[in-house]
Amino acid sequence: MKIRLRTLAGFVKKEFIQIARDPKMIVAIFFIPVVQTVMFGLALTSEVKNIEFLVVSKPSPTARLITEHALASGWFKKVEGVNGAQVEDPSALLLDNKAEAVLVAPKEGFEYALEHGAPIQLLVNAINAQRAQQVDGYVKQIVAAAAASKGYNLSAGFIELDTRVMFNHYMDTTDFMIPALMVMSTFLVMLVVCSMAITKEKEMGTMEKLIASPASASEILLGKTLPYFIIGLVIIFAIFFIGVMFFGVPFRGSLWQIFITGSLLITSALGVATLLSTVAKTQQQAMMGSVLFLMPAILLSGVFFPVANIPESFRWLCYLNPMMYCVVNFRGIMLKGGDLAYFWQYCAILLFICLVTGSAAFKNFKSKLN
Repeated sequence: MKIRLRTLAGFVKKEFIQIARDPKMIVAIFFIPVVQTVMFGLALTSEVKNIEFLVVSKPSPTARLITEHALASGWFKKVEGVNGAQVEDPSALLLDNKAEAVLVAPKEGFEYALEHGAPIQLLVNAINAQRAQQVDGYVKQIVAAAAASKGYNLSAGFIELDTRVMFNHYMDTTDFMIPALMVMSTFLVMLVVCSMAITKEKEMGTMEKLIASPASASEILLGKTLPYFIIGLVIIFAIFFIGVMFFGVPFRGSLWQIFITGSLLITSALGVATLLSTVAKTQQQAMMGSVLFLMPAILLSGVFFPVANIPESFRWLCYLNPMMYCVVNFRGIMLKGGDLAYFWQYCAILLFICLVTGSAAFKNFKSKLN
């Protein structure tokens, strides 16, 4: 087959002109790579930081030294409002999300452990297995440094550091990722498919038939989104049962918590999808708008990287992201049992986001319909 270079050059020139005339296309081409570069290169570092750490021990120079070394390292931060010398149940600090790592000395104190080789216990929240492994390594380094300053060698067996991980005992990454996959897959499918389905009505000219029908704007919008709501629930529970039955992901919460969080997740996704479809004129624009929204939403949701690692200049965007609250809720429900105080708090925030996106979508949809 003969390729005419002049004709090919004409098509290339035309394509560049079309791209230059379409602001949405320019944003999609340049904005997404910039966001990815910034997030992966600067904000979403794999180095673990901002670990809420507490030393539980009677007051002693060694306990104070370990705390000072931990805070000076830049990896850890102080647990506010808790006195390590007065804590009776260290594991409750992890259950209540007050601390991520707790170092527990024997009743006699750290000095006794250094002298007699008594075990020192480390409690670590291992919902994020990779993060827990790094926290474990960091704490061991700090304890070893403190022991060395007292003339003892941790690696030589003078001290036994007993690490006990919580919520993910085998530190399996699958347990960490399956709840996040429930959020990411559902949100992605709902956003892309629903926005393109509504835009397709306009593109094919069938929207005029809907306008001419006696149905109201509310009925049209509900009729278009309700099937996708049901599909979204099917996706969530399908991934949930596959994770539990085939991958052995623990489930310590309740199904009604999964249902409520999932419903709010789908509603927020459909709100955003409807809003995008009222702006987009073609399915291609709807697809590009969905991708434009999805990339930063996934990166800022805590699916792959802890939100605590993101600098404060970017972190505020996470709190506007419905995916972040759903990821936290699903992981808490499945791995920790679903702390009701945090569950209802995040559900209330999700409900507010749903109301905002839903109201904006309905107002825009109704005005376009009219």
